[in-house]
Amino acid sequence: MSSRPMEGVRVIEVAAWTFVPAAGAVLADWGADVIKIEHPLTGDPQRGLAVGGIRPENNVNFMIEIPNRGKRSVGLDLASDAGL
Repeated sequence: MSSRPMEGVRVIEVAAWTFVPAAGAVLADWGADVIKIEHPLTGDPQRGLAVGGIRPENNVNFMIEIPNRGKRSVGLDLASDAGL
């Protein structure tokens, strides 16, 4: 059995916060091409959360990095005709 069973599958993810993006990260781990759609100005609201008051070296926010690993992203305003 392949260690990348989702290879060749493209997933369009329109989700925020942790739980659904974490599922998308697992699909990316399994080989899927996951494209995360975010608002072009505000992005995923989780981007703005502090990490327990601790800022690790390089100012990396692991709360957004871990559930969004392995994905590509694009900013689209899905509330506008142009974004749709």
